[in-house]
Amino acid sequence: AGKLWKFAEQEYLDCTYDSKKNGCRGGWPTMAYDYSAKHGGRLAATKDYKYQGAQGSCKGASKPDAMVAAKITGVVAVGATEAENIEALASGGLTVAFEVTDYFQQYDGSIMKD
Repeated sequence: AGKLWKFAEQEYLDCTYDSKKNGCRGGWPTMAYDYSAKHGGRLAATKDYKYQGAQGSCKGASKPDAMVAAKITGVVAVGATEAENIEALASGGLTVAFEVTDYFQQYDGSIMKD
């Protein structure tokens, strides 16, 4: 509908890992989506659950649910081809994970060749 929604990364950081302090050391997007699915498809807005830059205790239940137009119900594996990714985008979001090398820590915003 032409509006860019801003959802709370901090909720995923705080709530996905069930008191294990793993959120700042990487993780899998599927775990975040599973958290939302288990809690009615919810995710707070960034304005209500501000990013802190560190993992803390989960406050998701005390924040308003900003997922009003759609709900996160889980994940679906998508093929690896460009055509399969384009097809998947027609019906929902797409998440990509990649391995971070030591070289990535030196990223300066330019095109990286590793």
